[in-house]
Amino acid sequence: MVVGAFIGKKCAVTGAGGSFGRALLTQFQLQGAELIALRHSDEPLQLINANGQAVPLETICWRVGEEEKLAQMLQEVDILVINHGINKLGARDTAAAIASLEVNTLSAMRLLELFLKSCSPGTKDREVWVNTSEAEVNPALSPLYEISKRALGQLLSLRSLDAPCPVRRLVLGPFKSALNPYGFMRAEAVAAAVMKQAIAGKKLIIVSPNPLTWLLMPLTEWGRNIYNRSFTQAPDQ
Repeated sequence: MVVGAFIGKKCAVTGAGGSFGRALLTQFQLQGAELIALRHSDEPLQLINANGQAVPLETICWRVGEEEKLAQMLQEVDILVINHGINKLGARDTAAAIASLEVNTLSAMRLLELFLKSCSPGTKDREVWVNTSEAEVNPALSPLYEISKRALGQLLSLRSLDAPCPVRRLVLGPFKSALNPYGFMRAEAVAAAVMKQAIAGKKLIIVSPNPLTWLLMPLTEWGRNIYNRSFTQAPDQ
């Protein structure tokens, strides 16, 4: 892996307080990036490197539904990672469904749109990463999580057709976290694999032990691309 691939880049990660958010921030730090942690908690986030030293980290508190307040900050960000989410395990009531869609789908799309609006057409030095998870194509033992993530994935496929900057999709398998008690992969290993693929230039980043994900996700995205191009028009048409 190239060391220092993101030197001088300002990188912001939502869901920064979660296991994967922390691990990905650590990977960005190893690559020389300036870090911004976006989280719902008012408590500043602290990262400790391998030498036991504190990592310089700006923490910004925000709330779902208040994405517009981040607009000015996003104009100064080179890489935005949309990673926040909720998992209403076992729920099927209306309130849980609305919350899942609001956080996992609509909030993510609002942040995506804010970032894309801050990019000029043909921008190559800024990019956005969106964590949709392998729930796009495989069961996650949580129907509302699957529904909201699949909706995000479909909307992302559609919006990516006209995006003014590179858009990377993170399709991640079951890593252990507060959202996924069934996870068995280590978030640190997943983040390292994501970083390796991103540096290699991949836009569809898959980290999963499930061979079906590696087969189905590219096929799904290929099919969506054809379908969306066939039955929609670019905004300026």
